[in-house]
Amino acid sequence: MKSTNRNKYAIVALIGLITFASIAAISPKEMQPRERNLKVLPKDISHDSLDHLMDYYKVALNVKCGYCHTRSEKNPKKLDMAADGNPIKEVTRKMILMTNEMNDKYIHSITHPSSDATQLQLVTCNTCHRGKAKPDVAAISIKED
Repeated sequence: MKSTNRNKYAIVALIGLITFASIAAISPKEMQPRERNLKVLPKDISHDSLDHLMDYYKVALNVKCGYCHTRSEKNPKKLDMAADGNPIKEVTRKMILMTNEMNDKYIHSITHPSSDATQLQLVTCNTCHRGKAKPDVAAISIKED
């Protein structure tokens, strides 16, 4: 009976030790929220949604994070995502506003034969960029039936 209790205490102690080690492994820096500088995107966007959106931009323009974001002054090996030192970041903000305006003002006002709103073809970064940092505007054509 004593060995059974000892085994239970050992298991509980082991679980507690693993839990403590897991919590201790998370550095205070990782626990702190990252600094944000959202001027166009929603201020309450989740971290995962923001990462997903940034990944989409990278693919649509075939660029890496450093295309818009500047290097950190404290650690030049890392990017400072909140800094506004790169003028491309402001261009990106204007492009996001332009895309949103085109969709809100024009695309959504088009009367479609189908009343299903999921049939709308929204304008995205990829509409013009098509995997290039600078879109080839001459290659963009409007197909007419």
